Amino acid sequence: MNLIVKGVVIYLLSTFTVYSCDICGGAGSSFSTGLLPSGKNHVFGFRTTMRWFNSYPAPDGHGYRGVSKQYFTSSDIFGQIKIGKRFQAQLVLPFVVNKKTDSISTRIQGIGDVVAMGNFIFVDQTDSIEKKVRHVGTIGVGVKAPTGQYFKLGFEEVNMLPGTGSWDVIAALNYAIHFGKFGTQNESSYTFKTANKYLYRFGDGLSITQLVFYKLEFRSNFKLIPQLGLNFAHNWMDKKNGVVSEDTFNGGNILNGQVNLIFQWNSFGINLQTYMPIYQGLNSGYVKQRFMFRLGLNYLLTSKK
Repeated sequence: MNLIVKGVVIYLLSTFTVYSCDICGGAGSSFSTGLLPSGKNHVFGFRTTMRWFNSYPAPDGHGYRGVSKQYFTSSDIFGQIKIGKRFQAQLVLPFVVNKKTDSISTRIQGIGDVVAMGNFIFVDQTDSIEKKVRHVGTIGVGVKAPTGQYFKLGFEEVNMLPGTGSWDVIAALNYAIHFGKFGTQNESSYTFKTANKYLYRFGDGLSITQLVFYKLEFRSNFKLIPQLGLNFAHNWMDKKNGVVSEDTFNGGNILNGQVNLIFQWNSFGINLQTYMPIYQGLNSGYVKQRFMFRLGLNYLLTSKK
């Protein structure tokens, strides 16, 4: 297998994103199938994503008791199985811990919404060593199932709960170009959300990531791949009974600078990702993302296909 692919395939599934915050539409608001998703390996691993926000009082008194801090953590078990030469099946099992602190401290935790995804590999030239420019790309469709808690008696902040109560449909496109040790990767996804049984519909989510990377090989079995790029996310506003919800402030845009490091030793990999806001217009400015960090551990298992 080409060394670049073997070095970066550990990154597969490392960006399954389950955002949960006061403005971005609850759990599973945006989704990512993983960067450089091709390769001839099964992938299994564990990943923790942490995201911090500050929220500020709204003028009409809705939504917040005062200035508050939110901490959202999703710890995921994930896997990808290669099926034949052209297909991949992916599964993510999240455990969510959300905490909000203002005049009081609120903590909610539990199993989140399970995500299942299928990808079709429409081009894969990663083994074509004779080619100076190589392409790899997948297109995928998946579902998010309502397995997480989405109702708690006496609890009104629905965006703090681990689940949404809805079946959502995910579409994703990944495309990468390799130029020797250099490469560029674009990943786009759209999550279409439905209303749950309480007629609450979290806003759809759009995510676009553009990265460049370079492969450093220190030994035949140890590789380091730094990545730099931008991530843009947009979330539409939540609706209740078909109209924009006044109970929860939500919706908006954010542009993050992204810095990643991928380490691989034989079949084991470590992924480090940081997201730093460059511009944000979340909840009309009443919510500010402070920082986002992700750490993933992966194991490769060679497919016979």
